Amino acid sequence: MFLLGSFAVAGPLIAHLLAKPRYRRVPFTMLRFLLVGRVESQSRRRFRDLLILLLRCAIIVLIAMLFARPRWLTEIEIDESRPVYYLGLDNSMSMAYSDGSGRYLDELVDSAVEYIRGAEDNGLFSICALGSQEWARDLSKDAALAEVGKLKVTAGTADIDNFVSVLAGARLQEKLERGISVLVLSDFTTNTLEQFADLSEPTIVGQIDCRAIVSPKPVSNAAVTSAHVTGSKDGKLVLNVSVANYGDVEQKRELTAKIGEKSSDVVDIKLPAGQERSYSVTTEIDLEERGTTFLPVELGLSAGDGLEEDDTFYLAISVPQRKSVNVLLVGEEDDTFLLKTAMTALSRMNAYEMVAVRQVSFGRLKSPDLGWADVVVCSAIAAQVGDMGDELESFVATGGKAVFFMTNEPSGEAAKKLWERGMLAALPGRRLQRQTGILPDVSGGKSSVGDNDAAAVKSLSHYRMERIVLTGYFECEQHADSVRTWELDNGLGLVYVKRLGNGTTILVNTSADDSLGALTKSSASVAFCGYLLGRNSEIAEHSFAYGEQAMVPASQMELKFAKDKQFWVQVCDGQTKQGTIRESFLFVPETCGIGWVRTLTKPFRYAGINLPEGETDMRKPTSEVVAGVTKRAFRVQEGEISKAEIFNDKGHKPIWKIFVWIIIAMLLIEPAIANRMKR
Repeated sequence: MFLLGSFAVAGPLIAHLLAKPRYRRVPFTMLRFLLVGRVESQSRRRFRDLLILLLRCAIIVLIAMLFARPRWLTEIEIDESRPVYYLGLDNSMSMAYSDGSGRYLDELVDSAVEYIRGAEDNGLFSICALGSQEWARDLSKDAALAEVGKLKVTAGTADIDNFVSVLAGARLQEKLERGISVLVLSDFTTNTLEQFADLSEPTIVGQIDCRAIVSPKPVSNAAVTSAHVTGSKDGKLVLNVSVANYGDVEQKRELTAKIGEKSSDVVDIKLPAGQERSYSVTTEIDLEERGTTFLPVELGLSAGDGLEEDDTFYLAISVPQRKSVNVLLVGEEDDTFLLKTAMTALSRMNAYEMVAVRQVSFGRLKSPDLGWADVVVCSAIAAQVGDMGDELESFVATGGKAVFFMTNEPSGEAAKKLWERGMLAALPGRRLQRQTGILPDVSGGKSSVGDNDAAAVKSLSHYRMERIVLTGYFECEQHADSVRTWELDNGLGLVYVKRLGNGTTILVNTSADDSLGALTKSSASVAFCGYLLGRNSEIAEHSFAYGEQAMVPASQMELKFAKDKQFWVQVCDGQTKQGTIRESFLFVPETCGIGWVRTLTKPFRYAGINLPEGETDMRKPTSEVVAGVTKRAFRVQEGEISKAEIFNDKGHKPIWKIFVWIIIAMLLIEPAIANRMKR
């Protein structure tokens, strides 16, 4: 594409054609000498003009070629009968298993070394570490032996599809008199076998050797596969933990939860071979009086199997601790009367320990009011709300919840300001004064997106929501990061929810009074307010599988002052990595293993990085199963000959420096000739 810039050479050509010299008439008596001088001057001028034109055109062409990054391509001379070997070596986490006599990976390395030593001396080797997906290509025999010796276990799952795809391409690229010889060494876990089963068609090879690295002894391995928070009460955290027996022998282990130096009571595990069960673990936690507490919880099994790496599950949680829910109603008294009545009734219900309600008009809304509130409910999108965009964004990002109801005439300018800040889950557009109904159930099973209390959702199901009539609604543009948790029967949303930092913003597509419908005037009003407020103490989990995009909520200071929206975190292996801030979350570029990712700024926030599901399922495959997947993935065809040529990257020599020096020299010569011509 850069070579197309050579067409700019038309510029000097056009300028040369248009630059005709203008002559002056000068009285002169010796015409004979004037004619001779004129011929000599024109001849020299034409030659210099042509030379300058060629230099300028050459400079433009060379600049275009420079940006095209030219390289000198040299073909590697090889023997067409030179054998080529492709090795797929599994270095995923399951290969760290040891039966007491050594790790699977050590046996794999020994088998690979034996295979390479038995290969022909002039062989060309390409090695793929299936777990880390790293390739080493076109190696000599000695270099291949050294590369195999550097293999290390990684937390990633073996990528069979990548290896087979590269192998299929190599078959079309290699210039050989024989087919490609392939070696695959793996323990063929369930995840690996599933990848083989998903291959669409076999790859043609000259020779295939698939070997299963398994222990002759019964496999002993248990793993913590998942953990979730089920509740928090009286300074204690209740967790539901799943433990799987991925081996051939019964597991008798102990399960504990650890937060810092504190450990929970021991839970005895007795699990038959091949089974998975859930266990309840309770541990004490220290919560801050106000704000969000971030806790790194490690669920661990006692020692006793052949693989330690999957005995720990890393679950980071954030607990917003509040003694009560402080609700700030923003709007005129007539507009918020129905909401205030419902909130007052809600505060007397057993499902909520305490709901404190305070009302303020739009004109009197100040920053201290937001500092008191946990939930801000605006009866309209008024101009004053748009003017407090900074304060509202900070309030939500640090764990608050903002709820916006609609009116007949919302402030378009204020809505646009809030939308640009990500404060609105949907942008209201055209108002339609038509009747519509409400779907009876929460849409799509998304009731948990807005941190809503399951009891409030269940309570709403007792009311005939479909009988409530709305007399008007807005066509809304839904934010890309929001969801519709309740819908109208015309396909539009009733409730739009969006996460922003540690908090939530909600838009309700009807009015807080009865001007657009009878929702807040109906018997479902109290339950609907409970649905909007959500749980008194919502616990969020921050746990990811290795290879997933890890992220943690950004703090208010990071959102406001992070330079170029970048930040620093400590990843699993202790290194410091730089990431970016997007949509009020800190995105970690690379986790570097399993364990904890932690921010370097207070309050410390954590993300747990765990093994992919089923990665360490160590149940041994049968020889028939391995033979079956081998036959599905590869087909041996003798005498396979391909016609393409092999080029090694080392045969591409960059020559851009030569072009740079030529251009510099021309840029110096051109003005010298031009000045000489003027004389």
